[in-house]
Amino acid sequence: MLSEAMLACAGVINRMGGIAAGSTVSDYHESEQNRQISVSTTLMHMEWQSKKFNVLDCPGYADFISEALGALRVSDLALVVVHANHGVGVGTDAVWKCATENGIPKFIVVNAFDKEETDFDKSLAHIREHFGDRVFPLTLPVNAGPGFNQVLDVLRNEVTTYAGDKSGKYTEAQATGALAERVKQLHNQLIEYIAESDDALMEKFFAQGGLSEEEMRASLHTAIQKQVFIPLFCTAGESNIGVARLMDVIAKYGSSPVDRPKVQAVDGDGNQVEVKLTDPDPVLYVFKTMSEAQFGELSFFRVYSGSVKFGSELYNTARRSSEKIGQIYLLNGKTRTSVPTLGAGDIGAVVKLKITQTGDTLCGGKKPVTLPRVEYPKPNIHASLKSSVKGEEDKVASGLAALHHEDPTFLYMVDSELRQTIVSAQGELHLEVIADSLRRRYNVHVELVEPRVRYRETIDRKS
Repeated sequence: MLSEAMLACAGVINRMGGIAAGSTVSDYHESEQNRQISVSTTLMHMEWQSKKFNVLDCPGYADFISEALGALRVSDLALVVVHANHGVGVGTDAVWKCATENGIPKFIVVNAFDKEETDFDKSLAHIREHFGDRVFPLTLPVNAGPGFNQVLDVLRNEVTTYAGDKSGKYTEAQATGALAERVKQLHNQLIEYIAESDDALMEKFFAQGGLSEEEMRASLHTAIQKQVFIPLFCTAGESNIGVARLMDVIAKYGSSPVDRPKVQAVDGDGNQVEVKLTDPDPVLYVFKTMSEAQFGELSFFRVYSGSVKFGSELYNTARRSSEKIGQIYLLNGKTRTSVPTLGAGDIGAVVKLKITQTGDTLCGGKKPVTLPRVEYPKPNIHASLKSSVKGEEDKVASGLAALHHEDPTFLYMVDSELRQTIVSAQGELHLEVIADSLRRRYNVHVELVEPRVRYRETIDRKS
C-alpha cells in the first residue's frame, strides 16, 4: 500500500487500489490477489520533484526472500517497511542484513498508524532493539489510530496535516506547546548526528555551539549515506498519510546511482576490475526473470554503465554467447511503456532474451566483465509432486524448468530410487505457490505429498 500511495502522490494513478479488492498496481498476479500478499518483486517508476524514482516492491514473507535479495542488489536505497501493529518480522531482519552487507543506506517506514492500538514510542523502542539507538524519527504521528491525519515533522519543526482524501496533499503549521518542545529536542539531536558525519562540521559545531539550518540541510545527504543515523518515517499507506513527506526527503536527501558510481566486477582473466557509471561501454545485470501470460519472458535488469538500446548486440559472459536486445520497457506493475534506450543507473525490462538467466551479466565493448551474482539461500523444505493424470510428465518437467529459471531458490529433481519428483523450497507457502503456478500456467493436475523415505537393508551377521 505504501508503493500504491507513492504512485497516487506522483499522479501515476488517479485512484488508489486496495489489497482486499486485488486492485493494487503492485500485486497484479493471480496468486498474489488470491492470497492477498506479495509473491513477486514488482517494478514501478514515477517522478517526484523532478527526480525519477525506480521502486521495487518486494514480498515481506521469508519464503520469498530471493525476490528481495535480487532487488537489493540493484538498489541505491532500502525502504524497510514495518507494520505499526506487528513490528519487526523475520523477513525484516534478513533484508536489513543484506542491505548492510551491500552497503546500501536504509530508511525505516513504520506503516499503518491509522489502525487501532498503535503506539509510536513502543514501536520505536522495538525497532531500536533490533537495529540500534541510531534509528532516528524524522516524522512522528500526532494523532495515531483511526482518523490519523497529522504528522510532526522534525526537519521543518512543523505539524503536517493531510487532507484525508487519499490525495497525499497536506498543509503545514508551526508546532506549539508540548509538540514544539519535542520537535525542538529532536531537531537538536539531528544536528548533532549530522555534525558527526564530517570532522570539519564537528569542529564548527563545537565552536558555534550548533549548526545553522543551511549547514544542517547541506550535510544531511552525506550523513544518510554514511548511515550516521537511520531515518524513520511514520505513514498510513491505505489513507496516504505521511507518504508525500517521505518522498520529499527521498528526492532531496536520498540515494541515487551517483552515490555508488562504481561496482566491483571480474574480467575475462579473473582479475578484479571496476565498472564505473561514466564508462562508455554498456554493462547490465539481470536480477529477475519472469514469464508473463500473452507476453512471454521478461528479464529485469539494471544498467551499470553506458546505455542499452533496442536491437543492440551484447555479450553474455556467463553463457559465453552474444544476445540481441529486444524491446525495452519501463514498468508500472503490468503496465508497460516501450522506450528506445536506457542509460546508466536506470532499471527496466527486456522481452524474449534467448539464453540469458537470472544473475547473468550482459556487456558490450571489447573487454567482457562479470558482475558478482546474488547468493541465494538453499531450500530447507521438501515435497513430492504427485500427478493425478497420466501422460502429463513432459508438461510437468517443462513447467518445473521454467519456474526454476524464474526463481533460483526453488530446486527440483527426479529421484530414480524413490520414483518421485522432489521439489525443494524456502517454506510451505513457497511450495504451495509453486504448485499453484504449475497448475494454472501449465494446466497440469498435481498435488504436494510427503516424499517417501529411503530404506536400506543389510546383512548384519553370518548365517
